[in-house]
Amino acid sequence: MADDELSSRSGHDPQGSARMVVAALDGSSHEAAVLAWASAFAVRHHVALELVHVVDVGVSLTPYAVIATEAPWFGEQLEASTRARLEQLAATVRTKHPDLEVRVRTPFGSPSGVLVSLSERAAAVVVGASTHDRLERLVLGSTALAVVAHGHGTVVVVPESLPPVEPHRVVVGADGSDAGGRALAAAVEEAATVGGSVTAVTAWTLEIEDGVVVTEPGSARWARVESRLAEATRGALEAARAAHPDVAVDVLVRNEKPATALLAVAAERGADLVVVGRRGRGGFTGLLMGSVSRTVVQRSSVPVAVVH
Repeated sequence: MADDELSSRSGHDPQGSARMVVAALDGSSHEAAVLAWASAFAVRHHVALELVHVVDVGVSLTPYAVIATEAPWFGEQLEASTRARLEQLAATVRTKHPDLEVRVRTPFGSPSGVLVSLSERAAAVVVGASTHDRLERLVLGSTALAVVAHGHGTVVVVPESLPPVEPHRVVVGADGSDAGGRALAAAVEEAATVGGSVTAVTAWTLEIEDGVVVTEPGSARWARVESRLAEATRGALEAARAAHPDVAVDVLVRNEKPATALLAVAAERGADLVVVGRRGRGGFTGLLMGSVSRTVVQRSSVPVAVVH
């Protein structure tokens, strides 16, 4: 079977399919949460689901093992066993969602490289993250971190300990950037699929009014800053709200660091999903994740959608 061959319920080659949800599976403890969340996302958005496990033979074998086991043969066996496992998972998903098109892909290569490439034509790529210690802080593996940093479109990070829930309460960061605008639109669209609500959060730490640095809570200058930022956020939401007028949208302005504000509001509102735009730094697009998106995906106890 060819490395890039896909098996699907309908039997057609999905290379011509424009949109799908990619569930990045690797046999780890967070795989079940990724599969459940990606399946529900695909059903809500009426797109196909693609189960992907990248076969990285180079990681599986030591140099001695490559010689001793004749790597090409071993690779074929590894791909076959991986595909068989994914087909079992696909069958389970089809039983639960009989109208959902489910496909299987077991390409060879670098997991992060393959997933970043697939993200170019995906509605979303869903990756998992482990939770450690009593604070339940997320630990992003190298693959998840690379896909979030360099992927295209939307990448969703799902904690392994989280039971799948619909995004009835969505919290999104608004920062006036292009990526932030796309995040606002994505948040409203996601809430619209389940009749949910959106809380848009704008945070500030240093603002100047009338040539004066604003430092006094409750002052007229403080009120003007918060009013101006709230109005700018409402303006950025206009198009998304026009497309989904039934979605209730609330705007909050917080005087604190953006990541801190987003995480705090998500906890206060019992958010099911946090949406944030990725803002890289430096001279090369996608070279680094923005500090806000990195902090949120590493510390959030609920799924985080990073919009590129």
